Amino acid sequence: MVDGPELLPLGDFSPMGRRQPEYLDALLDLGAEGLAAQYGREIETELEDVQAEFRLILVVADQPGNGWTQRWLTDAAWRFGPEKLPQQWPERRWRSVQLWTHVPPTPTYLRSQLRGTVMRAVWRMRHGLPVTLADHMAQEGAALKFGGSLFAGEPLSLEPDELAYTRQVLAPLLASEHWPTIFAALYGDGAAREVGYPPLGLAALAGFGLAVSPANT
Repeated sequence: MVDGPELLPLGDFSPMGRRQPEYLDALLDLGAEGLAAQYGREIETELEDVQAEFRLILVVADQPGNGWTQRWLTDAAWRFGPEKLPQQWPERRWRSVQLWTHVPPTPTYLRSQLRGTVMRAVWRMRHGLPVTLADHMAQEGAALKFGGSLFAGEPLSLEPDELAYTRQVLAPLLASEHWPTIFAALYGDGAAREVGYPPLGLAALAGFGLAVSPANT
């Protein structure tokens, strides 16, 4: 959505989604925009040392029965894709807060996604776009922890044995810039197979779980 006067980053809102109208009604009933404003004020207080201004927009994405949106690729593009607006446009500081229709629209989910969005933008201000697997994990470790270590509204953690195994598998890959490898490392074998990337022998969201683990801080 870069041709209109507002230049809003609405690309994840698929016109073929089936459950978005109902979900949008639920967000209105929740008072999502008011809550988002409240959470934004909290963040301003917590990050008062950050000299930046971001404009946030809530975007609802839907996958079931939808030939347009692939769940994991859309999530990855949101988290890791470059800014889509030219740097000379003042609207470049728009950041979309991605909300999925399969996740209940609760204040906890909204807060987690919003806080993660802001911290992700702050991390990129400080470090630039992630390049290596280590960069991607550092960015999402910061963003997810600021959002309460939730992924799609659910606690993100690995059992000790799984954590140790994931660390062992990923250790020799941390300098990799190969996107299929980075994707599989973060999202796990199921998501990798779903999009046609080679699996690495990892559980779902293993790389994200390692990124938020206390030992990885």
